[in-house]
Amino acid sequence: MAAPAPSSRRVSASTPLPPAAAAAARAGRTVEAIRLVREAEGGDLASAKARVDAWVAADPALAKRIEERRKEVRRQIVGWAIAIDVVIVAALAAWWFAR
Repeated sequence: MAAPAPSSRRVSASTPLPPAAAAAARAGRTVEAIRLVREAEGGDLASAKARVDAWVAADPALAKRIEERRKEVRRQIVGWAIAIDVVIVAALAAWWFAR
């Protein structure tokens, strides 16, 4: 019998994650937690992600902490992107006016 499609699988937050995956999720390393669930249980990516997401969603404090960390990382990426753009524009202006 074929396995049910990922969208039809029920995900339970009450089923504990493997200890290493739970530790990674608590530390905010969601991608690593998903990888560890896949390695421990041999499931596909979608079901592992759904398990980790459900487990995190079951703990509102953890979900809030992870979301705050994601926002912080986004701000850092935007800051670096702006800094790189400024350096590129300055280099192009220097090159243009030095001709």
